[in-house]
Amino acid sequence: MTFQAVLIVLLLLIVVLLVALLRQGWQRDAESPARDEAGTRRLFGQIEAYLSLRDRLGLRQGMPYSHNWSAAPDFLKLIVEHALAAKPATIVECSSGLTTLMLARCCEMNGRGEVFSLENGPEYAAATRAEVARYGLEGRTAVIDAPLTERTIAGREYRWYALDDLPDRSIDMLVIDGPPGFIQRHSRYPALPLLFDRLADGGVVYLDDAARPDERALVEMWQAQFPALEHEYLNTERGCSILRVRRNRTQAA
Repeated sequence: MTFQAVLIVLLLLIVVLLVALLRQGWQRDAESPARDEAGTRRLFGQIEAYLSLRDRLGLRQGMPYSHNWSAAPDFLKLIVEHALAAKPATIVECSSGLTTLMLARCCEMNGRGEVFSLENGPEYAAATRAEVARYGLEGRTAVIDAPLTERTIAGREYRWYALDDLPDRSIDMLVIDGPPGFIQRHSRYPALPLLFDRLADGGVVYLDDAARPDERALVEMWQAQFPALEHEYLNTERGCSILRVRRNRTQAA
């Protein structure tokens, strides 16, 4: 091949590459407004849900919220709607915070029910207690100091909340938003092996952050271990798994 022919081939390759890069740029430019619009809609939807919850629960003195540490408003809306409709007598939380305040208010509005929150961080426990006290909801809530302790479950070691101070009651609603996922693999898995026997028939479990691979995997582990669970996944901002206990179904089968 002559020098001129090689040069022509190189020039053609450069042109092809430039066209490909331009096409990618045009595609990104075309998709960017759509992504921005979708993100804006999601943001306004979350703000609307947050303000709606504040008004519905009468929490007008302010609510503690952190995007990184608090449950997203769409998840909060789900658990509030269930608490107001089902009127659970005993609610247990894994982790405390804004969920504790909202669920305690639900119990007050229902005229029944108590919330027991397992919290391993003393500073978070103190902050939650302060918010609960600010709204006069101490009679509906107990924030339990529950340090993470070593446990062996199904041959694996986990760090999970100490249960010494959790009352031995039938649990109607269980909200799982801790421990943090960075502590260990399948960090929230111990919740059901340790609490399933306390769950009432018809009791409901809400798992936040269910879109993460770890949470998807542990839901499958729970279902394999506890056939009485019915699972529903909702595509919230961070993903929500709802598991309902149907013991009578498995007994009949």
